[in-house]
Amino acid sequence: MIHFYIIHHELTEAIILQAYLTTTDFTNNVLIIDEPALLNTPIEQSSVVICSIPSLSNNILKWLKKQHNRPLLICSGTGLEIDNIVNTQQVFAYLQTPISLERVISLKKNIIDYIASAHKEEVTEKRDFLFIKSDYKLIRIDLHEVLFFSGLKDYTQVFLKGKKTPLTTLKNLKEFETKLPVEFVRVHRSYIVAMNQIDFISKNEISIDTYTIPIGNTFRKTLDDAIARNS
Repeated sequence: MIHFYIIHHELTEAIILQAYLTTTDFTNNVLIIDEPALLNTPIEQSSVVICSIPSLSNNILKWLKKQHNRPLLICSGTGLEIDNIVNTQQVFAYLQTPISLERVISLKKNIIDYIASAHKEEVTEKRDFLFIKSDYKLIRIDLHEVLFFSGLKDYTQVFLKGKKTPLTTLKNLKEFETKLPVEFVRVHRSYIVAMNQIDFISKNEISIDTYTIPIGNTFRKTLDDAIARNS
């Protein structure tokens, strides 16, 4: 669950933003509050503070830094206000006024993707092996030996370095995706690849060892983000 807190010097703009946030998907709590109320709000879950630039104070910035589960800070304002803002290190993104529904939808998707990625990294950062059931055995696989995962409906094949035959397990690709570290990236509805095993990437394909993996159009941005993290 994600909580949104709106602090704005113009109530009309705050109400419009609240309406946009509550009419899009993945909406949770969206509250319009003032600075004193924010500074007395305990943050225990994923949260986002959307603050107009004229309302952004040092007190708010200090409060953000003190939070264990630090909320993402979104600043809204005119183009000139955005160009002249200081203390930009804590800002996750900007909303230029007048705010459009399309921009809010795009921003919410970026927020959700970021929080999901951060959570995945936190949960899986120390994982270096998995146990899978294959041929009536429970087999340990070291993740540094995995080339890629290939999904076949309710089955998944695990291709390992130096092994001619993949392991097959009765587990779908989505189940693997939720447990794998961030260096494993879904690049197609049927494939998850190990970024450190990629030899090269062409326009629509990935080469790993002797295998060619297609890149799905809907997963292109996910792959591009992974490349950017490792460039």
